[in-house]
Amino acid sequence: MIGMGEAEGEEKARDSVTKALKNPLLDVDVSGATSALVNVVGGPDMTITDAETVVEEVYGKINPHARIIWGAQVDPNLDKTLRTMLVVTGVASPQILGRDDSRQVVSRHGIDFLRRRSRF
Repeated sequence: MIGMGEAEGEEKARDSVTKALKNPLLDVDVSGATSALVNVVGGPDMTITDAETVVEEVYGKINPHARIIWGAQVDPNLDKTLRTMLVVTGVASPQILGRDDSRQVVSRHGIDFLRRRSRF
């Protein structure tokens, strides 16, 4: 899952993470995520505490054993604003299709067919 959130104000770090994780088009559960890539961008007023708060918020919402790689940068155009970009893997969603071991490919006359294997 990829998400981006931008916020201003006293709780800009927490709010930017919340916005990055909420997507009106996807129903995603990040609590079991296996890893996350976090990019924090803020204006010249951003502190290291702001960036660390973003990372702590992400840690609090995903699997505690997940690997997080993060970085922060300053953009002079983002005065009093914090932007968080997340790439999270290992999420659960009914809208994400993954490997389905119950299907196998069978070739008949050069045409591939998918067949469900019986579990009985």
